[in-house]
Amino acid sequence: MPNRHLENPLNVAEPNKLSRVAIGFAAFAPWILYGFASGFNHWRVAAGGGLILCLVFLAATARRGSTIKPMDWPMLVFFVIASVMSIGLRSTAFTVYSAVVVWSCFAITAWGSVLIGRPFTAVYARDSAPSEFWTHPIFIRLNLLMTLVWCGLMTVNIGFAAIAVVVGGNLAKPLLSYALPMALLIAGFAFNTRFPARYLARSGFQMPVASAPAA
Repeated sequence: MPNRHLENPLNVAEPNKLSRVAIGFAAFAPWILYGFASGFNHWRVAAGGGLILCLVFLAATARRGSTIKPMDWPMLVFFVIASVMSIGLRSTAFTVYSAVVVWSCFAITAWGSVLIGRPFTAVYARDSAPSEFWTHPIFIRLNLLMTLVWCGLMTVNIGFAAIAVVVGGNLAKPLLSYALPMALLIAGFAFNTRFPARYLARSGFQMPVASAPAA
C-alpha cells in the first residue's frame, strides 16, 4: 500500500539509506503480516496483528520526533475497521469487501488532501526539498499533479476491487484485488522516481546553489 515511498526525488541530499530501509520495512510490516495471514484465511490475526504493528510503528515514529505522514493515517483507520469487523463483530463480510475498504481509506485521504488545498505528496517532498522551495509555485503545482495521479490510481483500484466482489470466483479476486492494484502501485512508484525531475526540467527550474547538498 501506498505509504513512505512517496517522496519526490529532488536534487538534494538523500537521508541515510540504512535508516530509510528500516523505516520502510517498519511501515510495510503491518501489510506484510496482513497479506500472509489473510492469505491463509486467518483474518483475525491479519487484522489484530496488523493493528498492533501499525500502532507500534506510529508510536516509534512519534517517539523519534518525526512527523506522522498523511498516508499513515488511512493505514491506521483500515486496521481499526478490520479489527472491529473481524475480531469485535466477527463479520464475514469484511473478507469479501476488504480490498474495497483499504483502497477507499487511501483514496478518501488522497482526495481530501486535494480538496483542502494540501496535496499529500508535498509532505513527503518537504523531507528532501529545501524549505525555501516549499512555497514556490512550481513546487505547489508539481505536488498537486502528483497527488492527482495517486488519487486516480487509488480510485481505479477501488473499481477493480468492486468488480472483483461482483464477479466473484477464484480468478477475479487475486487478479482484480491484488495483481492489478499492485501493478498500478509499481507504476505509481516508477512515476514518482521520474516525473519530478522531468517536470522541474521542463519548467526551467534549477535548485539554488546554496541549497545543493555538500559534497
